[in-house]
Amino acid sequence: MRMARLVAGDIASATGGALALGARSAAASGVSIDSRSVAAGELFFAIRGPRNDGHAFVPDVWARGAAGAVVADDYAVPAEAPAGFFVVRVKDTHEALKALARAVRLQWRGRLVAVTGSMGKTTTREFACQLLENRFPAYQTPGNYNNLFGLPLSLLGLEPGHEVGVFEMGMSAPGEIAEMCRVALPDIGVLTGVAPVHLEFFASVEEIAEAKGELVSGLAPGGTLIYNADDPLVCKLARRFGGEKVSFGSSPDADVRADQVEMRDLGTTCFRLSYEGRRVRAALPFTGAHFVQNALPGAALGLKFGMSPAQVADAMAKLRQPAMRGEVSRFQKGAGGFAVIDDSYNSNPCALRGMIDALCAVPGFSRRVLVAGEMLELGADAPRMHFECGEYASRSGVGLVVGVQGGAVELVRAASKGCADGARFFGSSDEAAEFVAANVREGDLVLVKGSRGAHTEKVVEALAARFGKEPQRGWR
Repeated sequence: MRMARLVAGDIASATGGALALGARSAAASGVSIDSRSVAAGELFFAIRGPRNDGHAFVPDVWARGAAGAVVADDYAVPAEAPAGFFVVRVKDTHEALKALARAVRLQWRGRLVAVTGSMGKTTTREFACQLLENRFPAYQTPGNYNNLFGLPLSLLGLEPGHEVGVFEMGMSAPGEIAEMCRVALPDIGVLTGVAPVHLEFFASVEEIAEAKGELVSGLAPGGTLIYNADDPLVCKLARRFGGEKVSFGSSPDADVRADQVEMRDLGTTCFRLSYEGRRVRAALPFTGAHFVQNALPGAALGLKFGMSPAQVADAMAKLRQPAMRGEVSRFQKGAGGFAVIDDSYNSNPCALRGMIDALCAVPGFSRRVLVAGEMLELGADAPRMHFECGEYASRSGVGLVVGVQGGAVELVRAASKGCADGARFFGSSDEAAEFVAANVREGDLVLVKGSRGAHTEKVVEALAARFGKEPQRGWR
């Protein structure tokens, strides 16, 4: 992670460590916890994990040109360390990483936005940053750096010129978001929604809500909460917050409201945006009503920071989506070809039903095909949740369902009787990809949806390999 220039003496002070080697004036221009990707001039934090100990790779990082390393107190620095390499000793290297990130955050004078929720975090964060870039120099979490290792690394990318930073916070256990808030000190919190995700680690959806709600108590004094007015559990959390609140959603009570949502074609979702009695028509260059919900928090931020509804609507029309999150591609087959919606990055029951709605609402296609990977981390209720999604697909008008891996067998079992062309289950994405590529028809609209562990992106890759390696994006 590239960052503003930091010197060894300041790094030692911020982390509560001691400079064991090198000059206090020695500088680093970036931070990494992965010895394989350390760049010249960067600082390496030697993290001890369950499988690897970063201290074993300190000689590797100086060979790659690293400026220095932060190590545990019990690590003996090899005598052959090169001249100019500096070493800071600390009690705990992970805690030191968080401490350095917090120090950088305290020095930064911009406004920090934290985004969390059970689904749509990354898309919401991306949309929010893109909208705000129309008014401010903005920065956001790179990639999926949204846990207790990734968030500190993300914070270290803040620069003095950034006026707004939008950071994603994920979690798999209680207390993690609270700790991230302690490090990041958010001024504004965004709660996208609560859904049955990570039930492998929580006893109920209510427990998930409590863990996500740590963001509410973690906001800085005088902070602002932007929350989903359509989610009862989120509204319950919002009632605890005594500061400024801005709600979003389709509810008549939402401060920033979207209604009259319509998918006119593949690649365009239109709606009416309302705020403080002002109404404007808006359109997103994506397929699905859920994208409207993902864009509304960014609209709320833009409006809070002085953009007009018309300016927000204009910015929405230019949004770009993250990879594998609803990307549309066209492939040639016969006279008319077929189209694919690639939403293979992640999945859960609520998100899958939302994408099935989008699949079946877009006009102009003769058959709808659903390729659905196993949804992970659902706990003991996973078979029932998969089965219910299969029933939903068959009721919605999906013509063919292809299930991939593990629990998706229940989805296929539920869909097999109600879909015109049946349902097939495959134990691997490679088998499913071969089947879909061989059986796709002219006039099909194919939705590929899956958790990363199911690797359903291989289906899209197989279609590209057979029907063209560079499919056209954004077909309408």
